[in-house]
Amino acid sequence: MAHEVLVSIVVPIYNVETYLERCIQSILEQSYKNLQIILVDDGSTDESGHIADIWHKKDQRILVIHQANAGLSAARNSGIKQAKGDFILFVDSDDWIHPRMVQEMVQEGNDNTIVSCGMMTARDNNVEPIPWFKEKQILSSAEALDYLVDNTIFTSHVMRNLYPAHIFNDLLFPVGKLYEDIRIMHRLFQKVSAVCVIPQYFYYYYVRSNSISNVVKLNNRLEWFYALGDRLNDVKVVKHDYVGKISSQMALVISLTMVQNSFSREEMLNRESDLQEIRNFLRKKSTKKYVKQYVSKKDYVFFLLARHFGFSSNKIYQFFWRNHDRKA
Repeated sequence: MAHEVLVSIVVPIYNVETYLERCIQSILEQSYKNLQIILVDDGSTDESGHIADIWHKKDQRILVIHQANAGLSAARNSGIKQAKGDFILFVDSDDWIHPRMVQEMVQEGNDNTIVSCGMMTARDNNVEPIPWFKEKQILSSAEALDYLVDNTIFTSHVMRNLYPAHIFNDLLFPVGKLYEDIRIMHRLFQKVSAVCVIPQYFYYYYVRSNSISNVVKLNNRLEWFYALGDRLNDVKVVKHDYVGKISSQMALVISLTMVQNSFSREEMLNRESDLQEIRNFLRKKSTKKYVKQYVSKKDYVFFLLARHFGFSSNKIYQFFWRNHDRKA
């Protein structure tokens, strides 16, 4: 791939004044210079928007968009609509990237290939690699989808990938939904003929204690369950195995939620119809069969607790597992 191609980097921003400069600097320090950097301020109430404007004055490659708060998907979509590059890369504003990330990925890219790199999980005092491929591979779209559905070495993080820009001509992120990556990643793989995976760990995913994925609220966990349900509806016609694998993931997500957490009566009343739907899902014979087939024995126990005792299973969990932990 020629080095003259333009790469658009979309950075959605919302109240990240503590982390934003680290993110922007990592982009500006890229060895690959032909960049369009789109900072989308999604209605921040802290200094994030002001910080973005300051950096815009320092580098003409930076475009800043200010919009009313509409969520991560809407911010990414705004960036996509302004992108002029041959390729698009997403970087979350509390994360950062390796200086050679864009250069190495552009060399592997083309109009019909997504390029994907390894990702590090970064906490304040620790950086660890997420399991990844040990060598470069060219996967067909079908092979990549297999890995994605397995949810082991390929996860649904959209940020680690370099995308041909044209695949977003008729596909945008779902606005107003949480776990938008789960809802769209399989669709992106189906838009290309190949996925090139490179072994380098170029993306640094910063884990904040108050991020959506780490704050255990009933609404959040239900959205995770339904995001997997959307994926199931999209891919169930591709392979019969996908039905069992994704159904077991849905059951495990909601079972662990029910067993390991206690929620207020108000939270549960607000989503009562959803909870009844989930109870019915857990009680299906097919769900039990899939869970037994695809999850560990320990997780199968959690599923059985949730299936038989619902949210009351949290009391059982607290009594047995907490006592066991104290003895250990």
